[in-house]
Formats: sequence, structure tokens, C-alpha cells
Amino acid sequence: MLDLELELGIQLTYMQSWRAREFVQMMVLGRSEDHYKLLPWMCAVIVRANPESVTFCEVEESRFQRMFVAYVANINGFKLGCRKMLFVDGCHLSGPYKGAMLAACALDADNHLFNFA
Repeated sequence: MLDLELELGIQLTYMQSWRAREFVQMMVLGRSEDHYKLLPWMCAVIVRANPESVTFCEVEESRFQRMFVAYVANINGFKLGCRKMLFVDGCHLSGPYKGAMLAACALDADNHLFNFA
């Protein structure tokens, strides 16, 4: 807001600048709803680029339900250099799209976390 006022002499309220920011962000990045439509395609591209990777995307009635991704490099790293125990951590998502994001990790030989899925 201060930059616009100093450079162009335009005074905006906080709400006007917030709406303008949201509009520009939507024009540049697109709508969030449209990004969920790309997830099945992204799963197919992951498997095509990494043939032994495991991906799963479930969409019911054009609504995203769940997704699982495990890259072949992470699977092989777990088999060859990690302790045979997985730890699952999750966090609740805020914003317009509620849900939870889960991650599976293991401990490697140096007791560092190794992402699995």
C-alpha cells in the first residue's frame, strides 16, 4: 500500500489492496479448485517418469478424496538403508480445504528421518 502511494500517488484501503492481491494471485496461479483436477494426471506422470513408483489418486464424483505417492528411490532407500519401522505423522489442513496430510518416515543408519511416502 505504501509503495503504491509513494510511486503512483494512489491511496488504497487495506481491504482494497487485499482484494487486488487475491485477484492478481488468482490470475497468475489459477484457482485452487482447478489444481485438484490435475492430480490424477500428475500421478500418471510420476509413474511414467519413475516406472516402479507407486501412486494412487481417488476422485469421487469430481471431488478429490485421497492421494498416495511413494517414489521408487524412497522405496529402495527404505529397503536398503533404514530400520524396518515406519513412523506416520499428520497435520490438519486449514483454509478452504479441510482434511489431513499424512507422511510416512523411517530412521536411517545415522538416526535421521528418511521420507518414505
